[in-house]
Order: sequence, then structure tokens, then C-alpha cells
Amino acid sequence: MKRLAAFLLIPAVVLLAAGMASAQDRAIAGTYAMSASGSCLHSEMPYYQDHQTDRWTVRLGSQVYAGVTVAKGTWTFVRTGENKGTGTWSQTLYATILPGGHVPIPVIPVEVRVFQQGGSFTYVTQSSGDITVTLQNGIPLTGSISIDENAMTLLSANVVQPNLPAPFWNTICNMERTLIKVRE
Repeated sequence: MKRLAAFLLIPAVVLLAAGMASAQDRAIAGTYAMSASGSCLHSEMPYYQDHQTDRWTVRLGSQVYAGVTVAKGTWTFVRTGENKGTGTWSQTLYATILPGGHVPIPVIPVEVRVFQQGGSFTYVTQSSGDITVTLQNGIPLTGSISIDENAMTLLSANVVQPNLPAPFWNTICNMERTLIKVRE
């Protein structure tokens, strides 16, 4: 009986290990089209986080303005070789700039801006379908991959970027990205 149990246990362990390896190797690959939306608040003075309320604030008197954004672009993920777990992205970002509500009224006019952006990233996937992407500037994005790996969502929430050149100043942004696999 012990031999039979050992005989049946060995294939079970091999299959379990193979299943875990394939689940952990859920590194997606290929090119994905992206659509995104988001918003950013820009302040001349730094933001401060109130840990009791989890709110970010800025001192009164700071010039503040908001940007509401949509974007389109492409993301390419590498699964194999020496660049495994890396990729590149590019996007066109459309921002509608709105003046802030603090006194004095900011010198930033209401306008529409268009930015071309891009760069590289690294990524780690989990067997659960979760993904963490880290952009080249260190901004983390978290999200989920569909079971068929043809779609994913990525989110960056309350990302603070201090001490940027004017007119960006101190920025806090939220952005949601939806990626859909492009047939190659």
C-alpha cells in the first residue's frame, strides 16, 4: 500500500510543480492598445498627507490647477530572453487644464494640452492574474490580467511627484489604463 501511495504521489507532485511553474510564468507578451483616463492636481507648494483622514492637502495661497486627462497609446511586453519582464510604452495624452479655486487665482489659463510620452517598464505577474508594472521613473501601476491574457487594467492612484519644473510643480495624479491585445 505504501508503494502504491508513493507511486501515485510522484506524478501528483510533478503535475503540481508543472502547474505552479506555468502559473507563475504568467508573463504576458506582445503589443497592447491602451486607452486611459485620469486627473492631476498641480500645486506651486508641496502636498502634505493627513494620515488620519488619508487626504492630501496644500497650504492656502498656493497656486493650484487641475488637469483632466484622456490618453491613447501602445504597450509592448517581453516574455522571453534576457529582457524577460520588461517592455516599452508610448502614449498621446490630452489634458484639459482648469484653474484652481484658491486665492490668488492661478496664472494658468484654461487650455488643452497634448503631450507625447513614452519609456520603458518592468513587470511582475502573479498566478492570480495580478500584475505590477513599474515605470522607468519608479511610478508603480497595479492591475489585473484577463484569464485569456487579451486584456488588462492598470491603475496608478495618488501618485505624488514633487519638485517638477514649472508649470508642473508638485503633482499628484490618478490614472486608469485599459489595455487590449493587438493581433500580430
